[in-house]
Amino acid sequence: MAEHPKIPAQFAPRTHCDVYPFIHPTKFRGSLQDKVTIITGASGVIGKGLAESFAVASAKLVLTYNNTPPPPELKERCLKFGASDVLFIKCNVAQLEGCDDLVKQTIEIHGRVDILINNAGANGLGPMDAQSPQDFVYDTAVNLHGPYYLMRLVLPHFRTQSSGCVLNISSRAGTVAIPYSTSYCASKAALINLTSCVQKEMDVEGLGENIHLYSLHPGGIKSAMTLKKYSQTSVSVLPASAQPFFASALSSGLYDDSPYLNGMVCVALATGIAKDCLRGRYFDVGHDLEDVLAQRDHLIREKNTLYMLHTSFLGGVDNADLPPPGEERREGKDAFEFPGF
Repeated sequence: MAEHPKIPAQFAPRTHCDVYPFIHPTKFRGSLQDKVTIITGASGVIGKGLAESFAVASAKLVLTYNNTPPPPELKERCLKFGASDVLFIKCNVAQLEGCDDLVKQTIEIHGRVDILINNAGANGLGPMDAQSPQDFVYDTAVNLHGPYYLMRLVLPHFRTQSSGCVLNISSRAGTVAIPYSTSYCASKAALINLTSCVQKEMDVEGLGENIHLYSLHPGGIKSAMTLKKYSQTSVSVLPASAQPFFASALSSGLYDDSPYLNGMVCVALATGIAKDCLRGRYFDVGHDLEDVLAQRDHLIREKNTLYMLHTSFLGGVDNADLPPPGEERREGKDAFEFPGF
């Protein structure tokens, strides 16, 4: 098995629930001047935070919505904060046709796409066997298929212009197993790995320095989706033994983060500040980005599994580094003759 370089003892990054000095808006004012930025799910709390953060960076915003248009004051605030343009487009990301129309309209109006932020999401609460297959498929369509559709559509443009950034708003739920959140956890885990796989393709083709992708946990935010998920109506369908835990979720402090924390971390990543070490990886926006970047050389590069989905085995066996075919992979050399008893 290949020898891996020893990783020095790491220090844990500071954690935050709101904007902090390293990602302060004043540091990124105008940093994405005229960069055409698609943000899906812009009507919600997280989407608005993203829009206003990228407005500070002077991006050209293409804000999508499905059922509820963003309020008019969002456009006013974004222009006031420095956005070079703001456009609202209706799009159901669960449908390929809608995604295709979105990208075509953006190209027709602006001539290019520079940044794609897959933020739209769907999340329900309930026993897996009680969730209708249609609802499971819908959650997966919004959380995974939509980002896939849009990434597939913008990548050719990124290749042509030799630049581009994708920010997939995933969730901590994609890295852990949460009961009664099966469709959400499964689709977000798939989104995290989709991000990593596509980045590997860009890297293999020598495009990784210019086309960089990230998946992110946006923090715990009291969005409309979260409030609905943990409402009394939703919690009441759970087994009695599970209800106390989920009923107290909103008051536990887990959902007290500012949406601007996610927004400004996304702006920082879109500028390329961390593409040499975090591209293709999963990042929790609550972790201090400055602290993480300070350890970029010895903690994140090469083959280590930091900020990636991975499996651990007894004895430190590496899931990603098995011996090549033909090399000995077990004790003993005699072939077993089945049924051998």
